[in-house]
Amino acid sequence: MITKRNLDDLTTRVDAELQAIVNKRGFPLYDMMGYHMGWRGAHGALDDYPQRRDRMHGVLTLLACEAVGGDVDVCMPAAAALEMVEKFAQIHDDVQDGNPQRNDRDAVWWVWGPAQAINAGDGMHALGRLALLRLANRGISDERILQIVRLVDAASLRACEGRFRDLEAQERIDLSVSAYMAMAADKSGALAGCALQIGSLIGGADDKTAGLLALCGEKLGIALQVRSDLAALWGRDDTVPPNVPNVEVLNKKKLIPVAYAIENAPISEKRAMGEIYFKRVLEADDAFRLREVIEGLGARDACEEMAQALLTEAMDAIDNTTASTDGKALLRAQVENLGGMR
Repeated sequence: MITKRNLDDLTTRVDAELQAIVNKRGFPLYDMMGYHMGWRGAHGALDDYPQRRDRMHGVLTLLACEAVGGDVDVCMPAAAALEMVEKFAQIHDDVQDGNPQRNDRDAVWWVWGPAQAINAGDGMHALGRLALLRLANRGISDERILQIVRLVDAASLRACEGRFRDLEAQERIDLSVSAYMAMAADKSGALAGCALQIGSLIGGADDKTAGLLALCGEKLGIALQVRSDLAALWGRDDTVPPNVPNVEVLNKKKLIPVAYAIENAPISEKRAMGEIYFKRVLEADDAFRLREVIEGLGARDACEEMAQALLTEAMDAIDNTTASTDGKALLRAQVENLGGMR
């Protein structure tokens, strides 16, 4: 069973692998990467800022490997690779969204500018691909490595396609719930699914189990995106909505509660939302009015139910694998841990 202690251990091990890859390169570009990872301050010095180090994708890769009876040490280069590709996506997302902060401090682009942030993100992606080739030193066959590289590239491309559709929807008010789910499956689900899939393949899983774990990760990723969207409107504290609007709301991002409200609202409320979104620039009062309209339509509760249903689907995928009983319990515990299942 997963405990905070062994999750912290896996996080630490992924983090050490990442530092071994990045910190040996003495060039300012890698200081930017170290800053995003939470190891360094804005000017390259070791950072004593209490940084929350999210290594979800790397940990998922290791857990999948362990769940099917594999060796996490063999899988470590793949865990580092998935984490780097995810961090590439994060850096680019911050530029695209105009989000000045991540994890309670300035985003990379806010410190170094958008152009250099794009360089850092692209470099992170390249390092991730190079990390996969280190699997050869752990006894993984060339054929399997080629398969894994192909899967990671395909997931990266899906994530880019999802971000494209997400940005494209900002100036539209006709995004359906089903279109949102397809976008989120690519933007947030593809890499999470890939992490579980390649971890299980390295661990020796059959294709059926690897495919089901890819589906599990995709459903988990969508659920976490839904939860993130809810937090953008109402905060992570259920009792106190934020007094300062989230930048995604002000940027007209079509969050899942917005898509639900547009699809289910009566004409009068659709007009009210249309009046808000047709404004060239949204202000704080617009965001608060939008939140009020959406909540009045029951979107908040409906979207929370969607998240719970997605997490249940993730659990069902795990149960249908050929992993051992202990392996299934390991993965289910992590889905519950990440999803905060009720």
